[in-house]
Amino acid sequence: MPRCVEPVMNASISTVAVVGGGSVATSFLYQLLHALEPNPTLKLRVLIFEPAESIGPGQAYQADANSNLLNIPASAMSAIANERDDFVRWLRSRSVRYLASFGVSEIDPKDVYPRPLFGAYLRDVYRRCQRKARALGVALEHVRARVYDVEAPAHGTAVRIVTDSGNGYVAQRAVLCNGNLPSVAFADLHGDARYFNSPYPVSELTSRIGCYDSVCIVGTSLSAVDAIVALARGGHRGRIVGVSRNGRLPSVKSPHNPSLSLAALCPAALDRVLEGRSGATLEDVGAMLHSALVAAGGAYDPADILGPRDADALAALSDELVRARSGPRLWQAVAASTNECIENLWRALGDTERQRFLRDFRSLWMARRATFPLRNAEQIVERLASGQLSIFDGFAGLHRPRNDGPLHMRRACKDGGFDSIECDWVINATSFSTSTRDTSDPLIRMLVQRGLAREDAAGGVALDFDTGCLVTARGVVEPRISLIGSLATGAYFWTTSMEINARLADGQAQALAASIRKAGMARVA
Repeated sequence: MPRCVEPVMNASISTVAVVGGGSVATSFLYQLLHALEPNPTLKLRVLIFEPAESIGPGQAYQADANSNLLNIPASAMSAIANERDDFVRWLRSRSVRYLASFGVSEIDPKDVYPRPLFGAYLRDVYRRCQRKARALGVALEHVRARVYDVEAPAHGTAVRIVTDSGNGYVAQRAVLCNGNLPSVAFADLHGDARYFNSPYPVSELTSRIGCYDSVCIVGTSLSAVDAIVALARGGHRGRIVGVSRNGRLPSVKSPHNPSLSLAALCPAALDRVLEGRSGATLEDVGAMLHSALVAAGGAYDPADILGPRDADALAALSDELVRARSGPRLWQAVAASTNECIENLWRALGDTERQRFLRDFRSLWMARRATFPLRNAEQIVERLASGQLSIFDGFAGLHRPRNDGPLHMRRACKDGGFDSIECDWVINATSFSTSTRDTSDPLIRMLVQRGLAREDAAGGVALDFDTGCLVTARGVVEPRISLIGSLATGAYFWTTSMEINARLADGQAQALAASIRKAGMARVA
């Protein structure tokens, strides 16, 4: 993981600004407060800028249908990096009646749970933050506003946070946890009443889409699965067409997979690969993964790891179900274990190999590594078998022949021609954006415009690996502003994982706490 390198701070530090109040911000806050020590000489103020009423869930874990499941077992969903079982402990402390309200009857660390339930956990983590802040004498304030800009004077020691209402706040340190950028695909359909730019909240799909309406879902990854399952459980009976460029559904996670921590993927193993070399290749990483699979007792089985080739969606997913039910899929366990070191593997690749991965292998990696639960796969198979659901490859765009006419999905056929499918509704399930060039997000646009931030070639915002601080347009590290979350993908890659974001948040929290302690000692001196 990145080393906890302390940002440049001074003895006058008194205010920390956290932009965003979702899962990543909550994780950072908890770990920052628990890294601090009581110090009556240091008056610290922490401002959390979050327009929503509550801090914790964010958009990812907002109140929604209970059919909207996590794709990660409870044992890997803690908001606290060094307390991996915190979410499981919290679940076990809830009443039977409370859990039943989320459709949960028993607690199994290997099981997956409704995303709104994890959101409730995060609200509780924030309540713990409030209690800890009071005990430390830290002023913790929720500012219900959206941040529009962050100004960082060239020769100053502070930053100015500007909200959408025009109010300004001064802080010595800003930590950006501002979540996912909305998809920028299909901009001409934004605002159309029949178009959803995201499947979330899935409860909105079930409340607006008619029982027998036809639906086109663009994308066949995890968010598309969430949309299909939500519609199915909401009683939808109309035709559903899922389409993407490759037509691949995610891999189905076996409930029998063990948790692994493998020496073949540890930092020492990576150091041996890099000995005398400036960077690793994708082949090096592939060899490390193969060694880890063998060490776990598995063998390379292309049909299992890569999925069946040239099979239709029903046959491919039926095969996945058989494999997931029959026993452990050790390659999945090895892939999951990369969470412990993925950012270091990503950094070791270097720019050229990272671009090669994104160009040639990312689509396959995402379809196989991002697994989904057995119970959701069963729902999908049932609808594929009934003919209600179809999954296609060859997506070639959306169009609207007339301004007031129905929406059409266009796809390339194997005979070289094109097919057009009319639909009542379109759901964009192509995931969020990590592009700073195309986004309409005012904060990111202003940071880039000011030169305080620049786009990483691998996506998201360019960051200093060791500190998570912004790298400016001039290539200089800005120590007053750091970032955690999906826009850190260029530096750390797998930044949609709660486990990885909690670890990255802890690294920044520990470094900032050390600076705050130094500031306190300097004041006393």
